Amino acid sequence: MSTKSSVEGDVRAVGRGGDAIVKTPDGVVLVPGALPGERIELVLTSSKRGAARGQLSRVVQAAEGRREPPCKDAQRCGGCPLMIAKPELQREIKQGFLRDACRGIPGGEQTPIEWVGSARNFAYRRRARLAWHRDTIGYRQLHSKRVMDIDECGVLVEPLRRSWQEVRDALGPSLRGSGEIQLQLTGTERVVVDLYAKDDQTPALFEACALLCETPVIAGVTLRTSDAGLPATWGNTNVSILSGQGEPLEGPAGAFSQANDTVNERLVESVVELAEPSGLRVLELHCGIGNFTVELAAHANTLVAVEQDPRAVEACQGNLQRRGLEGRVTVGDANRPPKGRYDVVVLDPPRQGAKALFEGDDLLPGPKRVVYVSCDTATLARDLSLATAKGYRIDRLIGFDMFPQTAHLESLVRLVRA
Repeated sequence: MSTKSSVEGDVRAVGRGGDAIVKTPDGVVLVPGALPGERIELVLTSSKRGAARGQLSRVVQAAEGRREPPCKDAQRCGGCPLMIAKPELQREIKQGFLRDACRGIPGGEQTPIEWVGSARNFAYRRRARLAWHRDTIGYRQLHSKRVMDIDECGVLVEPLRRSWQEVRDALGPSLRGSGEIQLQLTGTERVVVDLYAKDDQTPALFEACALLCETPVIAGVTLRTSDAGLPATWGNTNVSILSGQGEPLEGPAGAFSQANDTVNERLVESVVELAEPSGLRVLELHCGIGNFTVELAAHANTLVAVEQDPRAVEACQGNLQRRGLEGRVTVGDANRPPKGRYDVVVLDPPRQGAKALFEGDDLLPGPKRVVYVSCDTATLARDLSLATAKGYRIDRLIGFDMFPQTAHLESLVRLVRA
């Protein structure tokens, strides 16, 4: 397939990464910025590892659900590829991801997809991952490692938007090389800043971090470098994450938390509903600081929770103790859980899923229910196939629109023994 030539094509679907899958006379091309049902004109740009890529030239026939994106940087930023679609079309696209993941799986095609939308389509995100290169702080450009500065990110909650400006003004002149920055809301009004520098930094950056910590919106700053030494910290770097159960969850700097508080509240409720833990022996894998753990422990007869990060394990234990709850929280490999008899398994793995767990014979088959929280429908599809090969079938499917405007979907699947 030659490059830099113009061709028309029909959009068949949107892929999990947010690019349109376009059928052209020359074959299938991945193109950002197009929607299902559209006919577009595109310019072929590259063909790598069997995937041809193109750039949208114009929309010949637009989808009914197309809209003008509210963010002026949407076309060049890689964060919100579905901002060009109305909410109804975004939902249809994302439900398609989950339906595709369950295709051919026992129970998958017969089980309806329940849906939990976000109360806010903008100003919902409580954490963000930025990057810097030299003195530029921002997001990665679409399909590029290049860092682009933007004026404002509309999906961030207000404290994060204010902290972005403070970080840019205070740290930009002192940053060297490249690295990443995580902004995370703590409580309701303040932000913890976590920097990871890939290159050596000058004393000026350390001074700038100390000054940044004096601004009202910044609660604390952590600076990590590529060596294995302890990070430098200023202020209070612990995070306090509001939960629907009243008392907040406490965790260390960089602790994982879901990005959307209101949707996460519904996710926790649904996990407990599907797990039906009352009076049972529950195993939770990838427990983090206790997002699901505290509610599972409140109902289960016994609870064993596994997490590989020792700092998160300590935080999870503290979150249980502050609520007067009991549970055994251990540091370990979630793919090789503690031996025992369990009635229910709840797991929330990272994007790579839990292939080793489902391939092994230590745990499955055994538990009567497996409740799987997934942030990647590709690895979910693989793991569901492995689980059903051991005698499980799907009986509940719920999609959670944790990230409006993006192509990301949080999925919840319950497997029961067939």
